[in-house]
Amino acid sequence: MIKSMTGYGKSIAETPLKKITIEIKSLNSKQLDVNTKLPWQYKEKEPEMKSIISQKLDRGKIDLSIFFDILDDENIPLLIHLLLKNIFIR
Repeated sequence: MIKSMTGYGKSIAETPLKKITIEIKSLNSKQLDVNTKLPWQYKEKEPEMKSIISQKLDRGKIDLSIFFDILDDENIPLLIHLLLKNIFIR
């Protein structure tokens, strides 16, 4: 198990409709402090992500960020319409 580290990692994946960027930063610290910045759609996954990180690291200040960028602007009105339709039909 990793005891302490300072580092940075970034990964980008693209599909025809969106770009997903994941960044993780870590600084040495005596305690384990995990902070996440997630899209609102994935906030319920935050405890699971923190658990995975805490299984691998004993200490450090960890910042995990996940970003989604929509690449196909033509579909944005359709996506918003579908989202609103799902919200109001419930």
